Amino acid sequence: MSTPISRAVFLKVLAGCGVAAVAGKLALDAPYLKGSREKIRCRMLGPSSKIGHRLRAPAGEVKISGTATTKVTIIGGGIAGLSAAWWLKKHGIDDFLVLELEKEVGGNSSSGKNEYGAFPWGAHYVPIANGESTYVRQLFEELKIIQSYNAAGEPIYDELMLCHEPQDRLYKDGSFHEGLIPKRGLQANEAEEIARFLELMSTFRLATGSDGKLAFTIPLDFSSQDAKFTALDHISMSQWLKDNNFKSKPLLWYVNYCCRDDYGSSTDNVSAWAGIHYFAGRRGTAANSEPNAVLTWPQGNGYLVEKLKGPLQSKIRNSLMATAVKQREGKIVTNCLHSDDDTYTAIESDFVIVAAPRYVAGHIVENQGTHEPDHAQMAKLNYAPWMVANIVLKQLPDARGLAQAWDNVSYYSDSLGYVVSNHQEISTRQKPTVITYYFPLSQMQPKESRQKLFTATKEEWSKIVIEDLRSMHPGIESDIFSIDFWPWGHGLIRPSVGFIWGETRKQMKEARGNIFFAHSDMSGMSNFEEAQYHGVEAAKMVLEKLES
Repeated sequence: MSTPISRAVFLKVLAGCGVAAVAGKLALDAPYLKGSREKIRCRMLGPSSKIGHRLRAPAGEVKISGTATTKVTIIGGGIAGLSAAWWLKKHGIDDFLVLELEKEVGGNSSSGKNEYGAFPWGAHYVPIANGESTYVRQLFEELKIIQSYNAAGEPIYDELMLCHEPQDRLYKDGSFHEGLIPKRGLQANEAEEIARFLELMSTFRLATGSDGKLAFTIPLDFSSQDAKFTALDHISMSQWLKDNNFKSKPLLWYVNYCCRDDYGSSTDNVSAWAGIHYFAGRRGTAANSEPNAVLTWPQGNGYLVEKLKGPLQSKIRNSLMATAVKQREGKIVTNCLHSDDDTYTAIESDFVIVAAPRYVAGHIVENQGTHEPDHAQMAKLNYAPWMVANIVLKQLPDARGLAQAWDNVSYYSDSLGYVVSNHQEISTRQKPTVITYYFPLSQMQPKESRQKLFTATKEEWSKIVIEDLRSMHPGIESDIFSIDFWPWGHGLIRPSVGFIWGETRKQMKEARGNIFFAHSDMSGMSNFEEAQYHGVEAAKMVLEKLES
């Protein structure tokens, strides 16, 4: 862990963020924090970063206390790893183990629960599936999320899982309005720009390349390779906006918000291909919802984790971190650290699926000399740090112009606002609830952001979060029971300029003998569909070798 920074340095580093100024103000006039520490309980939780950081220093020769054998070892219990296991089991392979560093599987789709309900620690929704998202549809059919199809072949989703109205709202000019696109107080030229941008995104959504493929798909590997589209990966989204004469503040705010929401990065650091994909990649339809609706649950995508985990429970090994993966005489040996007692175990298998983030894979997979050195490749990856906070409230804040929505965002904030965990409940009874607040540290370079993320105290973060919420809901601090923080140092990969259609991502997808890789990092977009796709694809490669 880095040396803690001073309050002054913390605020200086966050200069340029709107919340930095209010944090400084709070240091002087925040009696509700000074006098009510017992009233508002604050905790700093999070992934097991201290254990994970042990991978930075090579362990050398370790004392192995025992050896286990299995046909397939899956490293990582996030969506990619669970999806690989799901696919293997679905196709008759039951001889596998899933290794997970944390005490629970889930990765970025982890969730928690308290006496007031369940809540996400990360990913909190999945859009209704595109036609090409066949693996997603298969899983949703199994889980009865898709209950049937109508005569036209459109899926009918479980109504209780489709996000209830109002889905989202934006705080601007003193009150909330429906949707996240700025509407209130627009000049004629600003409204025209927004309309022109949305029309152009609709055109991209239906565009096809000379190869006959759609320009933007989910999973993205199915997208057209036509150079007129892939060339968009070579410039930033901000440059594309300038080149197309988009310059109004409301539109630029909205596009930047969307990039920060999905990629944890500003338009300056996201490729234009990725920026446009956010708007043009989703084409899901359903018989019983609006196009591009989303599915959500109180615990976010933790719901899907629990469903995937259920049939796999006996195959999962928690608190077990893979530290080295080596190919030896036709077998693959994976050394594992038991985080509970600091002992090592070896697992011998015929196949390994590394479903951990690629910066982890770069530390543990032995290089056979046929690829670019892992650390050189790893240095090209760009990860977004995030802070997530789950906040227990006595009651939801006043509507301020529009009924409480699931997703609540402020036009003036550097956060992404918050989602309401009990939004899907039918009852309208006022009761304590949990809101999940998201803050991507997108103003600085990732390495610097990570340092500030982990060295800032829970008190400093509390001040930032509470004042940000107060700007939307004056007096909200009197309704706060507790705040639990969850810092994600490598929250999600950023689709930087040149990454999606560049050589690095191409190399990341290559297998090494019987070692296969599976993670959303291999798409450059950290979402459920991409993680699931790579998990299933890795499992299919294992199955092909078993059948050959």
